[in-house]
Amino acid sequence: MATSSATAVYPLEFYPSENLLEEDYLPESDGKPMAETDLHRLLMIYLLIALEEYFRKDPQVYVSGNIFVYYRDESKLRKSICPDIFVVRGVKKKDRRVYNLDVERKAPEVVIELTSSETKTEDFGNKRFIYASLGVKEYFLYDPYNETIKPALRGFRLKNGDYMPMVGTRLRSEVLGLELRLEEGRLRLYDPKTGEYLRTHEESEAERRRLGKRVAQELRAKQKVQAKLAAAEAKAATLEAENARLLAELAKLRRNGNSRKNGKN
Repeated sequence: MATSSATAVYPLEFYPSENLLEEDYLPESDGKPMAETDLHRLLMIYLLIALEEYFRKDPQVYVSGNIFVYYRDESKLRKSICPDIFVVRGVKKKDRRVYNLDVERKAPEVVIELTSSETKTEDFGNKRFIYASLGVKEYFLYDPYNETIKPALRGFRLKNGDYMPMVGTRLRSEVLGLELRLEEGRLRLYDPKTGEYLRTHEESEAERRRLGKRVAQELRAKQKVQAKLAAAEAKAATLEAENARLLAELAKLRRNGNSRKNGKN
């Protein structure tokens, strides 16, 4: 999606204080495709789903992407920018058509752009300037085809109003508590606390199938044990009944024997 031309951004702390209706209509599309290529689209979906799942239990973290973020320029005119992926802490997790700073009062803290030859100039120019002006703490760019930027993964951290490049091949996001890594040339999110990558949709489905299969196997094994236990209990009950019958029969024989002795006497 297109981005408004880069102009100075009106400071968020000076935005109008009056209550603004979230229902005020703002355009939510410019008619352009969501992503440049299928690979861009798949990566966008992975990042969105992985981050949503990672922050699922936190009601005050909002994860979104490819929706308009509305802000004010230095003339207080409303402008828009459309990050591929962005994360905001301290705002309510809910569905939104657009992300309006007039309403939310909180700028995104992390932005990830999946760049291409068509968007490189904007990603490193207009968008970088606007994100820095809005106070986006961390800005990451990734070229899925490794054609337009070297290295393919770049990261920047905001310092004194400008972006300073991150160093290394494993870029740590202080905001997310995650690392952005290249695994076989593909961008992955790594959780250093668990020592695992955040799963793709396919990996999550495979894990669910594996767990489902294991649960089914454990259930069948449990049912077999329960069946054997029930059979053993039934056998024990039969033996106990037979033992009681034999004891009763023995008692009867003894009584009969005593009766004959008494008769002879």
